[in-house]
Amino acid sequence: MKLFNKYLVFIKYLFVAGFSFLLDISLFTLFNHGLKNIILSTILARIISSFINYLLNRDKVFKSSEKNALFKYYLLVIVQMLVSATLVDKVYNMVSINPTIIKVPIELFLFLCNYFIQKYYIFKTSLIPTFIDKHLKYFFLSFLSTFSIYQYILLHLNNNYLAYLLIIVIYLIFLIFYKFLYQNIELSKLYKSYVIILSVILVLGYSYEITTTGELFWGSLANFMLSLIKVLGFYFFFKTLVYYFIKFLKHPFRVPNNKLIKAFSKHPFRYSFLFMFMVYGIFLIIYYPGILNLDNAEQIKEVLGIPSRYLKGINPLSNKTLTNFNPIVHTLLLGLPVKLGVFLGNFNFGLFLYTLMQLIIVISINSYAISYMIKEKINPLYVFITFLILALFPTTAFYSITAVKDVLYTEFLFLFCLKIYDYLKYKDKYQFKDYFIFFIISLLVILFRNNGIYLVIITLLFLLIYNKKLPVFTLIISLITFNLCFEHLLLPLWGISGTSIREALAVPFQQTARLITYKKEVVNDEDLKIIGRILDVDNMAKDYDKDLADPVKDKFNKDYTKEDLINYFKVWGKYLMKEPLIYVDATINNVSGFFDPFEYDWKVYHKLYQTLPKVGVDYHYISAFKGARNFLFNYETVFEFTPLGLLVNIAIITWLSILCFLLLLKEKPYYILLIPSMISILFCIVGPRDLYFRYIYPVFMLLIVLFPIIKNIKEE
Repeated sequence: MKLFNKYLVFIKYLFVAGFSFLLDISLFTLFNHGLKNIILSTILARIISSFINYLLNRDKVFKSSEKNALFKYYLLVIVQMLVSATLVDKVYNMVSINPTIIKVPIELFLFLCNYFIQKYYIFKTSLIPTFIDKHLKYFFLSFLSTFSIYQYILLHLNNNYLAYLLIIVIYLIFLIFYKFLYQNIELSKLYKSYVIILSVILVLGYSYEITTTGELFWGSLANFMLSLIKVLGFYFFFKTLVYYFIKFLKHPFRVPNNKLIKAFSKHPFRYSFLFMFMVYGIFLIIYYPGILNLDNAEQIKEVLGIPSRYLKGINPLSNKTLTNFNPIVHTLLLGLPVKLGVFLGNFNFGLFLYTLMQLIIVISINSYAISYMIKEKINPLYVFITFLILALFPTTAFYSITAVKDVLYTEFLFLFCLKIYDYLKYKDKYQFKDYFIFFIISLLVILFRNNGIYLVIITLLFLLIYNKKLPVFTLIISLITFNLCFEHLLLPLWGISGTSIREALAVPFQQTARLITYKKEVVNDEDLKIIGRILDVDNMAKDYDKDLADPVKDKFNKDYTKEDLINYFKVWGKYLMKEPLIYVDATINNVSGFFDPFEYDWKVYHKLYQTLPKVGVDYHYISAFKGARNFLFNYETVFEFTPLGLLVNIAIITWLSILCFLLLLKEKPYYILLIPSMISILFCIVGPRDLYFRYIYPVFMLLIVLFPIIKNIKEE
């Protein structure tokens, strides 16, 4: 009798569970017979049986009056329902036997788990296993977060044994993580929304990485339920990270009493310049005369009078080989020293002159940013860490000797953002010379990036809204006037051909290409002809690359008419309404790498491309330094997989920048400081290539340089 009394609660639970189980199975069989849908039948049966089970357990088994029991009970029901429906569906697809037979053992296992959860957590009828009651949520949260990333691990690790071992290790790490960090965490609605969007995009990103569609997210009810579990796992994890990141930003650290930092603070420009010159100089010597990418090679060809590939996409204004596909100012700045070297009989020496000049500009502006922050009394510790990142990150060193336009553009963007910060602090003290310097810096941003005009004007408009002063309005009008005169008067007057409209149409072109590749049968012949007047329809399916728009847009018809373009967009809009998912798939595929941290691609240029040697230009590295070049590149590659290397993960750069922007929204008007970063992320979204570090490079560098200022603002 004592034994019976000891297990009376369990016996009652067993009886109620057995009754609920039979009711659930009966309802499931009945619904499945009529609906022929396993998952929907599971849901309907569970809704009815679970409520009856809850009432019986509350009143007859556990006799509990615990508050919030109904909410916690149905949270358990939802989780169990997701697990049950998914397992039954997956097993059925594997063995194809009666679903009811499959469901029985699965439900028996879940029923045992439910007993302990209901007794010790939901209805709380016993206080004996306090460990379970106190720590169950940590085990549960660890499971959710591990489940969210396990498919990424299996995807990127071919060795399944190693993958499963890593999953166990990650689960234990999450267990420790939640145990020590997940306590009394609460975020505002703004940050919760940020975390939810981030979590959804990560789960959606996995689907697009595997199938190039959202099939694994919303393709079926089972997939959608699994996706919701993963979203929950990511949500709790990133909610914790965001909470402590905000806490870190708000927590002031004392100014360190350190001799090295004190000495650095006395002469920040001098020490920064000398140390960075020494580090970057090593890269320049080993990669002498400098690193070029494919666009740089075409720019040099333009200056040397050799027709570039850009001429194929336009009708030139003259017989000059110069174009404004890449900013003409940068093309001339790069090409003229090279042309001098060719005149002297040494191409490499001419390129070295440019690379050295770029390196000095980069180091000077970086050092100025460091010294400016010290002058503004920002904690020297934060500034010193920023200096070390700029000096020692191999990524920054590689780009300092790479001739891409983004490097100098980014440096001028530094100055532009520092000037914004300076204006926000000292606007009442600004004089004519200060506005003139502002104008020159803005002009440099515009001249070194063809879409820089949009970034500058939009940012200044926010500044004008905040502080309605005539000088800011005058600055905007002056910059717009200059840009119009430069592009529409000066360049045509000099016979320099402009860029093609195709450069701004990467997104619709990719959408059209995916439509033709996957759904050509829905496009009628007349519409195909209209598209064919703009793009190469016949080869579009072959040219389509989900991550790169160039193969499609490079075949843009340069002899198009305005009417052709208007008709194309009418057809584009027509099929947007008919096949919206195709357009969504095309867009997400072309930008997913900027938002999904699990996607990976190379970060730096290091190869010697044969574009120039093929046209007789003697561009070469020093053969004796081949081993050193391999060492530096391997160092950069290994660095990317260290904890610090997370800072050069493209998606992490994106999300951190967005989070910092949201943080500054509450510190009006300082959010304007990160408007250029937000616009740069939009440039990445509408750009022609996915997962391309050069596009996110300005955002990366702005995040590093502005972070001490952002932290200082939050502390104050």
